[in-house]
Amino acid sequence: MEHESRLPVGAIGDGRYRIEKLLGEGSVGAVYRAVDAETGQIVALKQWHAGMLNEEIRARFQREARALATLDHPNIVKVIGHGFVGGVPYVVLEYLEGQTVESLLRGGRPIAPDLAFELMRQTLAAIAYAHKRSVVHRDLKPENIFVARDANKAPHVKILDYGLAKFMGVEASEGQQPLTATGMMIGTPLYMPPEQGAGSSIDVAVDVYAMGCVFFEMLSGRPPFLAESNVELFNAHLRAPVPKLEEALDNMRVAPELQALIDRAMAKKQTERFPNAGAMLDALNTLPDNPLTPISRLRASLRPGPTSNIDPDAGGSMLGWGLGLAVLALGALAFVLMRAC
Repeated sequence: MEHESRLPVGAIGDGRYRIEKLLGEGSVGAVYRAVDAETGQIVALKQWHAGMLNEEIRARFQREARALATLDHPNIVKVIGHGFVGGVPYVVLEYLEGQTVESLLRGGRPIAPDLAFELMRQTLAAIAYAHKRSVVHRDLKPENIFVARDANKAPHVKILDYGLAKFMGVEASEGQQPLTATGMMIGTPLYMPPEQGAGSSIDVAVDVYAMGCVFFEMLSGRPPFLAESNVELFNAHLRAPVPKLEEALDNMRVAPELQALIDRAMAKKQTERFPNAGAMLDALNTLPDNPLTPISRLRASLRPGPTSNIDPDAGGSMLGWGLGLAVLALGALAFVLMRAC
């Protein structure tokens, strides 16, 4: 579906950003590759569709975009600027090349354990930074975790889309209403904790729960809960026990400490989860070496080795041959003696 507010190639957004091409489009907005006419820098310009907005949302977008621009962390996509074109808000972001974790998981393939653990460390470090500044993402999922490459070609995480972020205490300090009211569901059901699915009051614990779900999916290739409807999915998050990672993997032994980390992150009660992403990162960094081990390798390491360099069966066979030869020699000697007599 083409939206009336879509910017054509070559257009100048806000008199500064020249649109080069459409990168992607969803129901809420579109993202373009653009060039900053003042600096020549390539940027990503995200613009909301006009039909999705009203005056109140526009005003809150502007306030929260300014607040989001204060998050300066190497693993959070950098906000360069924001503004309005024809009354429609846009935000300018650093331009990234790479792929999302969702793309890495395409086809139900798990991510290699070493890479999955590195991506989790970087993601949790960024979320911990935001949590210290009372910012809750509220929509963490594989689609919003981007994997670029640094100068050494090593994977480098960038968290995307803080558009649903909640700024704890900002509304009260500014005397304004929160962007979403209690009782209104916001987020992605596959990664929502029970309180978020119910539209209840939320805090940093929603991000911890979501990252438990994402970590499970990174390592297994599938989300922890699947259902045919959102209602069934909410019930699973609310009532079903946290699935065992080992049962979702083929021929793999999972260290108890790793399962305990996922269990705690995905606890049904907010108070039973890690208090924030920093605490979850600390737990991740203290896991034992090789928390995922192929069972075939375990069997090989447990198989008893030889106790000497002589095969027992071969030794027994040699003993048998020795006794046989001795018997033959005695028989030959007896025959010679009998002939002599």
